[in-house]
Amino acid sequence: MRSGTGKPAPWLYLFGTLLWTWIFLGLASITGQFWLEFPTALLSLIGGLGPVIVALILIYGGYWDKSLDSSAIQYLLRCFNPKTLSWGWYLKILGLIVIIVFFPVIWEFRIIGDNSFWEIGPLSFILVGLVIGALEEIGWRGYGQEALQRQLPVVISGLIIGIFWAAWHLPLFFIEGTYQHGLGWGSPEFWSFHISILVSSPLYGWLYNAAGRVVLAPLLFHGLGNLGGELVPSVSPGTSIAVHAGLTLIVTVVSWQWMKRIQ
Repeated sequence: MRSGTGKPAPWLYLFGTLLWTWIFLGLASITGQFWLEFPTALLSLIGGLGPVIVALILIYGGYWDKSLDSSAIQYLLRCFNPKTLSWGWYLKILGLIVIIVFFPVIWEFRIIGDNSFWEIGPLSFILVGLVIGALEEIGWRGYGQEALQRQLPVVISGLIIGIFWAAWHLPLFFIEGTYQHGLGWGSPEFWSFHISILVSSPLYGWLYNAAGRVVLAPLLFHGLGNLGGELVPSVSPGTSIAVHAGLTLIVTVVSWQWMKRIQ
């Protein structure tokens, strides 16, 4: 029997997601195995799906607004419904991906004169980045952003989610073979990775709200952005942070009248 409040529970979601993921990814890290070996792969998958699993558990338990979705299944169907976005928004999302993925590479390409513009990453990274990256948004923005921005301004909600989102990745740095493990704990790339997540999180919140509180918008942006990132060379930490922060600043200023409000 459901005992929820009938209202979203943002803090229960954020801390619950962190706990869920850290438990399973923590177990995966202490196996000492490569991330694609069993049982590390299974533990990593369960942990990686934490943002969406916890969201669905809370919705099923009654911690959600029934005027949005009457059930967890209806919530999922809404998240993946292509009709929730207009063609114009599909084009805008593609444009944002081009800026985030290709502009930093073009900028550094001009500076260092590197001729290898394309540098395709491992297929496993491409698939995980595309699928898990997209599914994360069902939780982070679909549940977390929607829930938190009912208590705090949109831009502040985005930053808070960014803190949890960055911390959520930490165990991956201890699992051999993951993208994060390759960056190295405490390296410049480590800090760039987390700062970029933090400063870009309000951008995802903007995208969710500007599209009409449509989960599919950040879902596509995250998944396809990860895919694009695996097709080009890595850029310097400073360039990555600057592009993410600059784009977030632009959309925040342009939409400041509602980004500063509680929705």
